[in-house]
Parts: sequence; structure tokens; C-alpha cells
Amino acid sequence: MKPIHFLAFLFLVVGYFAYKVFQPYLPTITIATLLSLATYKIHKHFLAKFPGRILPALVSTLILTIIFFAPIVYIITNAASIVSHLDWASINKTFLFVKEWLKEFLAQNNLLDRPIVKETFQSIDIQSIVNSVVQFATYLGAKSASFLKDTLLILVFYFFANLYGKDLLLYFQKLIPFSKEESKTIFENLAGVMGVVFNSIIATAILEGILFGLITSYLGYNGLLFGILYGFASLIPVIGGIIMWLPLSIELYIQNRTADALILIIYSIVVISIIADTFIKPIIIRYIDQFMTEDRKVHINELLIFFAIVAGLSSYGFWGMIIGPAVITLLISIFEIYPEVAKKEN
Repeated sequence: MKPIHFLAFLFLVVGYFAYKVFQPYLPTITIATLLSLATYKIHKHFLAKFPGRILPALVSTLILTIIFFAPIVYIITNAASIVSHLDWASINKTFLFVKEWLKEFLAQNNLLDRPIVKETFQSIDIQSIVNSVVQFATYLGAKSASFLKDTLLILVFYFFANLYGKDLLLYFQKLIPFSKEESKTIFENLAGVMGVVFNSIIATAILEGILFGLITSYLGYNGLLFGILYGFASLIPVIGGIIMWLPLSIELYIQNRTADALILIIYSIVVISIIADTFIKPIIIRYIDQFMTEDRKVHINELLIFFAIVAGLSSYGFWGMIIGPAVITLLISIFEIYPEVAKKEN
């Protein structure tokens, strides 16, 4: 047996057992790797500012923790307290109010006489809805510990991805049958697009979260908590903001705070949805795009990235906003270099 064949056999055996060992951690390792690609330019800046490689990796991990993961931990740690203090009688009253309002609206528009509408309306069971809310809250509580564990693991793997990322990249460049320029193109495309997607999402989420936190704080709510919740809700396309301000406005209306409810609705639509999301957000994305993608050779359509985020969220949940754009970017990068590789082969 030739040494190379024995080495290949040994690699397969050891690789199999390595896969079995790290199999439970593969999703977190993948997410950490993609996050390191998304923040590649930021980490590169710290490498130029600080000596060695450990300190820049620590600083990058600390910043990611403060900006991205600390708000998640804050939400989770406050969730148990919020659920335990929920007034379920008030929630039941809110659902009853919405049902009565809907009944009145349908009756005024002569829609309640239609068999399908009447049957659908009569099938609405308030108690069943409240029970579903309770079950969902219990489910979130059960998943919180698992999510915190995954978060910690992602941060650990993210640190090592930044610490040894350059060495791993150079090693894979030797393994893959591409030229240095071709492998560099794939990396720059992936890092550039991931950087734009991730950093623009974080920047706009922070902006809109701050704006919503200010108005909710003014109305007497926990502005920090609701600001963070709105920031993450804004990741959901189209309806993200509505699922935050609509329930609060209904609650204010039920409390006979009609003026405050109108203020919240108008502020959320005009200031956040129109001014911040429509006018300020493109400026932020354009600035980040110029900073993150100065070396990128393939520019991917923003609409395609948007659909990649939507598809990623629906397929992989919360982390789909990272995985979706990464898959699309890698696929387009392969399409881009394929003609050059095929031409060399011929």
C-alpha cells in the first residue's frame, strides 16, 4: 500500500470519529464560522490595531457579545419574570374585546350574514387561544436554557474561528483545486455579502429598536426590553414591526388611553416604518456596502439577498438570516468562477 493511500484511509477513519464527536456541535460551529466571515473586515481592523492574534479575537468576540448576544440574554432572563407576572385575566379580556370588535365590524359591513364568515367567526374559541398562548410561553421557557447554551458555544467557536481563521483559510487554499485568485474570489464574495447582510441587519435593528424603546419608555413601559424586542422583530420582513406596536396599541386602547394608542400607532408608522426603514435604512446599507465590499468582485442583487433572508428564516429559524445569504452567495460565486475553471480544463 502506498503511503498516500494509507494516509487517505487513516483520514477517513479518523474523520468519521471526529464527525461523531463534533456532530452535536456542527450547527453552532457553522453559525460561528459564518459570523466570523460576516465580521471579517471588523476583525481585520482589530488585527491592525492590536498586537498578536489573541487580543483581536477577544475584542471581536466581546463586541459581538455586547451588540448581538447580550440583548438576547437580556430578553431570555426577563422572559421568565414577565411570564410569571402576566395577568391572564387581562389577556383573556383583551382577546374578548378584539372578538367583540371584530363581530361589530363584520355586522356593520353586512359580512356576518355570509355562511363562511359566520362559521369562521363562531369557530373562534377565546379560551383555546389563551391556552395556546400559555403553551407557547411554556415552550419558550423550556427552550431558553438550550438557546443560552448554544449562544455560549457559538461565542467560543467564534473566538477560535477568528483566532485560527487565517491559518485555516490558507490550509484550505492548498487543498482545494482552485487557483489562489479563484479561492480568494469566493472568500471575498462570501465575506463581503455576509458582512453587508449581517451588519446592516444589526445596524437597522439597533436604530429601530432605539426609536421604539424611546416611545414605549415615554408611554410607561420597559423601553429597553421593548426596544430589544422590536429590534429582533424587525428581522421579520413586512410584519415585523406590526407584531410589536399593534398589541401594545390595543392594550392602551383597552386601558382607555386612546390618545397614547394613537401616538404609538402614528409614531411607529411614520417615524420608524417610513422615515427610519424607508429613508435612513438604505443610507446605512449603502455605507456598510462601501466599507465591507470594496474588494468584492461579484455584486449580488439586494432583492435576491432579501429573499435569501426570508427563505433562511423560514427554513432554519432565527439563524436563517445568516445561513440563507451565505448559501446564495456561495452558489453565485461558484457560478462566477465555473466558466474560468472549465476553460482551463479544456
